[in-house]
Amino acid sequence: MNRSTTYYLFIAWFILYFFFNNLLLPEGLLFTTLLSPLFLYWLYKQGQVPKLMKWAILLLLPVPLQIIAGVDARSYIVSTLMVASAWIFLFTAMETARSTGESLEDVFFTILKINSILVLIALILLPFSGLREFMWDTIPMSKDLAAIPRLKLFAYEPSHYGLLLAPVFLYFILKIFTGGSQHPLILAAGVIIPLLLTLSFGIMGAMMITLLIVFPVCFRYIEKLNRRLIIYSFVVLILCITGLWILWPDNPLFTRLGNIISGTDSSSKGRLVYSFMFARDLILQHNAWTGVGPGQIKILAHDLIVSFYRYTGDYAEIVRIPNSMGEMLATYGIYGFILKIFFEIYFFIRLKIYRNLYNFSLFLFIFIYQFTGSFLVNAAEIGTWAIAFYGRFPVFDISFIKQKKS
Repeated sequence: MNRSTTYYLFIAWFILYFFFNNLLLPEGLLFTTLLSPLFLYWLYKQGQVPKLMKWAILLLLPVPLQIIAGVDARSYIVSTLMVASAWIFLFTAMETARSTGESLEDVFFTILKINSILVLIALILLPFSGLREFMWDTIPMSKDLAAIPRLKLFAYEPSHYGLLLAPVFLYFILKIFTGGSQHPLILAAGVIIPLLLTLSFGIMGAMMITLLIVFPVCFRYIEKLNRRLIIYSFVVLILCITGLWILWPDNPLFTRLGNIISGTDSSSKGRLVYSFMFARDLILQHNAWTGVGPGQIKILAHDLIVSFYRYTGDYAEIVRIPNSMGEMLATYGIYGFILKIFFEIYFFIRLKIYRNLYNFSLFLFIFIYQFTGSFLVNAAEIGTWAIAFYGRFPVFDISFIKQKKS
């Protein structure tokens, strides 16, 4: 199969995943969930079902102990089906990334162009209050801050949109800094503007930490001219932050950052601290090793979580701990928490992710972010893991970068 055929075969799948997965659907339901039977059939045709079933045994091991401890049967069954759907999607995303091969680079470029068009449409709609909420989030994000429109396009919320597009954004950031782009300023605008408009500190913070780790490690492999570009970019960033601090010290970014540092920002503290506190209390009261089981968080702590996180509307019906690892700890206990981290590190080493600058960076990003947000069956997080492990980007192979430099 040639490259162009592969691209056209999978591009519709990627467009659905990145932009329209939850469009016009009830909260918590995704097209990738509804398509699970089709995905399972495709995996069967690809010969991946035996592998899917083999690894699924690890999910089934805690089931007897969870049932013995006591569960609400209806919620347990429904949520277990959601976990099974996410499991199918994980293997579908991995197989899709593997099958797409080097055409993923073309896919990312198409996704960036579509995203730029949608962002432009969102900016046009911004002044119109009746249309604004279709692509913008207007919920106040922190203490002492008025409601500021935050870009989300068709995703649940700004951070979910940012997580969905993070693999694409990170790809082009690295493309610019390694000298692989012909129009760096245009690409930078296509990445930086949407990120800033989300005002998602979790996404931007995890990405910044990732770049601060990656660049010193790989700095010696990058050409001299591009090293200067990286240094100048960080200098300009520092100057911009300093100028903003002098000219507009009470801006929303600094106000929220101050709230985060002081511990008065409910969103960040709720994700980073209270998520694990809720999870700890739940498993200590019920089953520390295997957790309370799928769907039991909303049964055991519905009123507490809804009132604390101020969930309203559809959010009040779903009831999640807003942290992927926190929810994993509550749902599958110490067993699930340790198992997830173990296999992330295991496959990082087994697949030699450290040999590719992009895969290494994306792995670091999602590894960090899973402790700051997301949720257990988040398709955006699952898709990011799949791309990090099975995406093929030869231009970012360390060996290729070394050869290019020499």
